[in-house]
Amino acid sequence: MVLRLFSLVVIFLLVISCGSDDDLQDNQGVNSFYSNTYKSASETDLYGIWAIFNVEYQGVVADVPLNYQECGRDFFIFSENKRYTEYVFESSGCDYFLNVLNWELANGIINLSNNFNQNDELVITKLDKNQLVFKSRFDIDEDGELDVITIYAKPYKPNEIDVISNTFYRNNESGFENLISYNWDAYAGFNEFDRYEIYRSEGDNCSKGNATLIKTITDVNETEFTDLNPPKSAKRLCYFIKVYTNQGLLGESYLNDFTTEYIRPSPVNLYEPTVNSNQISFNWSKSEDPYFSHYELAFSNYGGGTGSGQQEYTVAILNNIETTSFVDENPPYLENPFYVLYVHNIFGNKTSFVNYDVTTFWEVNYKRQEIIDIKAIESYAVDNTEPVVYFYGKERGQETIYNIHRFNYETKQTEAVSNYTPNFSTGIPIKTIRTSYGNELFIEQASELYVYDAATLEYKYALNPNILGVHDFIYTNNGYWLFITNNDVYTFTRDNANLTLVDTKPHFTNHQGSFYYKCFGLNNNKIIVGHNNEVNSYVFDVDVNGNLTFNQIVPIPILNNWESKSEYSAVGQYIISYKENKLYSTSSFGLLESFEEPYFASGLSINGTTIFGTNNDPNWQVNSESIHKKEVLQLNRNTRLVTKTPTIGYPLFVFENYKGDVMSISSGLKKERLTDNINDKADIFIERIK
Repeated sequence: MVLRLFSLVVIFLLVISCGSDDDLQDNQGVNSFYSNTYKSASETDLYGIWAIFNVEYQGVVADVPLNYQECGRDFFIFSENKRYTEYVFESSGCDYFLNVLNWELANGIINLSNNFNQNDELVITKLDKNQLVFKSRFDIDEDGELDVITIYAKPYKPNEIDVISNTFYRNNESGFENLISYNWDAYAGFNEFDRYEIYRSEGDNCSKGNATLIKTITDVNETEFTDLNPPKSAKRLCYFIKVYTNQGLLGESYLNDFTTEYIRPSPVNLYEPTVNSNQISFNWSKSEDPYFSHYELAFSNYGGGTGSGQQEYTVAILNNIETTSFVDENPPYLENPFYVLYVHNIFGNKTSFVNYDVTTFWEVNYKRQEIIDIKAIESYAVDNTEPVVYFYGKERGQETIYNIHRFNYETKQTEAVSNYTPNFSTGIPIKTIRTSYGNELFIEQASELYVYDAATLEYKYALNPNILGVHDFIYTNNGYWLFITNNDVYTFTRDNANLTLVDTKPHFTNHQGSFYYKCFGLNNNKIIVGHNNEVNSYVFDVDVNGNLTFNQIVPIPILNNWESKSEYSAVGQYIISYKENKLYSTSSFGLLESFEEPYFASGLSINGTTIFGTNNDPNWQVNSESIHKKEVLQLNRNTRLVTKTPTIGYPLFVFENYKGDVMSISSGLKKERLTDNINDKADIFIERIK
């Protein structure tokens, strides 16, 4: 396998200067090739630049002329780094072919090889400081047999050509992957070396014209440069080298383009955090990254990767590389948050959330006392005489079990959990009702009402009206139990666990599905029945004996489903449609007023003069960048002024309690609705609006 470019020159010379002599072919075998090997040849004598002056074939010695007088002879170099480099000029402009191989010397035989495991041999017959004579093999006469030729080379001082600048490339050695580093071959010419100069340019239009000298190197063997002080925030950098000898500028490299987005900071080890009450302490190892900008401590509801509702927020930015600890004195309102430590570099890049070489994040075993132990809330009921809210939902850490919790928002304690688990799903919210039987909590289960003691949440019994498809129920002002199905309205009397039917009347002729029928008990012993799909509602009278009398059909839509609801204000004597932002009078049964803000109302003051809500759209996509605000809006209906109050969490339902305090059921992180849960983590709490 012939690997050398100078073979082309030699063969050409032999063809035109020698004739074939078949009588000498016997001397061209293996024995002839390896005969007279100079086994004492040393690598030291081989080092340097050589040029071919003569070639011998079949006893005939031919001179090797210059191809291009301006350029001098073709030449080859045996370098100390075991690199064999060959320069063959191809034009009078001294353009050249460059052939680079690896070389080894053993017992007088030079082995040349490339990166494809191809090799060739040269047999040295003479070597000293003044001459190199070696044998090589070529198929000169194209008969399929390798012919042996002898090559006579001498040390050579080539016309000074720049063979250095084209070796200036990005340093790809191990450990330099995330550094701006370049290396090149050392100058090995015959003139006196002066210096290397490294230049840098910046920006989309970086060029040699706007480059700045950033490093001068006067040691010929210093052939590596790492830029440890590049411009901050630079996205594109360009580098090139100039090589000088005592004769002046030898040459300069092409402009090397470098994109800094690929420079990744080195992560550091985050040690296991410690929790002390409502403080979490963090420690980590110091960064050694030469392009360090700052540490960032953040928390998330996910441990890396992606997921629905994933959010991440910065806790602290620490600019001092020596700072290796931090105490979070205001941990998030999130059960068992994930904390991650990022290292940022000056180019705007940061380490990954997950790293397999060091620990960069922890799930911290921490939960604020305020957070309610339910991960997905289905419905709730506010007690109007105590600082208590009842929640019905899926308990954290469990997949299928739903329970009712009594939560005291003043003591921040769950005071009771239902001792009998509701087994059926329901679209009717839980309700607390005070009657002669005390304060009780009710939940619809397969058209029955499960009854619990509101204080202890101990199950009492089920009220069975013996009707199918209950869509809503209320307790009227004059003491009757009223049930709605998709056909009729029913009234009952109650004797402990027993219900007795009093009367029934049909309502809408169009029978709508789902649990979207809704009933309110109005003043003057009237009730109103509506459905989410109907633009009108039915009004009935309930007399002292519990009998129902159809009163009228009124143009009031009661919009009530899984994403919106309507509410009745007994003091204000109106029904508010939170979907439409409209109020309908229950005295005149006409439109009372409409409002703009809050865009998404959720509650009323007890006297009905204030409307509570937020401007957070439930249909917004939930992520770290979404524009949800921690803010409650209060519209005064009398003055039409809107007051905006900052909150701790993201308000989901705002109400006025029995003391006149405005309260919010909030989430620690963004979510579309109260019923949503993200990554099985609890984050619901109740806060007082200041």
